[in-house]
Amino acid sequence: MTRKKKTLSEAQMRERIVESVKQVLEAREKHLLMEMAYPRGVYKRKIDDEFPHILINWCLVHYCTITGKPLSKEHWKRELRGHLATASRYSIKGNDAPEKRLKVFNEVWEENDFSTPIAVNLTVHNKFYEEGIDTKSNEYATTLINCINNAQGIFNAVLLRNTDEITQYVETI
Repeated sequence: MTRKKKTLSEAQMRERIVESVKQVLEAREKHLLMEMAYPRGVYKRKIDDEFPHILINWCLVHYCTITGKPLSKEHWKRELRGHLATASRYSIKGNDAPEKRLKVFNEVWEENDFSTPIAVNLTVHNKFYEEGIDTKSNEYATTLINCINNAQGIFNAVLLRNTDEITQYVETI
């Protein structure tokens, strides 16, 4: 007796693929989908790589907010959301507790000396210059100080690991 091979129609295959994608997205939204966990040192390097992008875009969004100049604010908000989400998806192998991730954020912040206007300026200055923004203005200086003062807000946005809350955070800058 020979068995007939059951074949799926194109519509059935599409339906299965759509259902699989929906399940993955739902699991991701519920934080049930495990991301790749990295050894602490690799995790720290990944966070260290993201922080300059986060600071640049945070400062650009904030500058637009305090000056009322739209420039490319929506673009920079999208960029900032993307970098916050990228940093959010990284995990520490073994113990990925928020306290452990926060400790890494603080270490990266301190090692890069981001608690000083000089270090933040060195990080964001070139992008502001490229965009034709006056880096000698009071608004620019205020942006640097406000970025430093908002470190905990930036950390919390990453620690929450929730795209809606990241979006909400970015909208408040």
